[in-house]
Amino acid sequence: MATRIWKWPLQMTTEQTLELPIGAVWLDVQLQGGVPQIWWLCNANAPLEPRHFAIHGTGNEMPDDPGEYLATFQTGAFVWHLFEVFTPTIEQRNEA
Repeated sequence: MATRIWKWPLQMTTEQTLELPIGAVWLDVQLQGGVPQIWWLCNANAPLEPRHFAIHGTGNEMPDDPGEYLATFQTGAFVWHLFEVFTPTIEQRNEA
């Protein structure tokens, strides 16, 4: 297995999808050069899968189930909170 630490830039939007290697393990979010970046421990040879994220600002309205909290980061005077949002598969929707 070719284990690596990789980073992806985050867009400052409420919701976004990133293509990450299957099994990627969350490490951190930080600003680098003023741009929020997320770091993952990955198998560089694994196929990619879509993963969904949301960024919510302190004091802003949020959904009842925002997803799994990952981290908090700051840009200037603003404080943001990053969540991974899980989208049910077709099989899970059919079971509900």
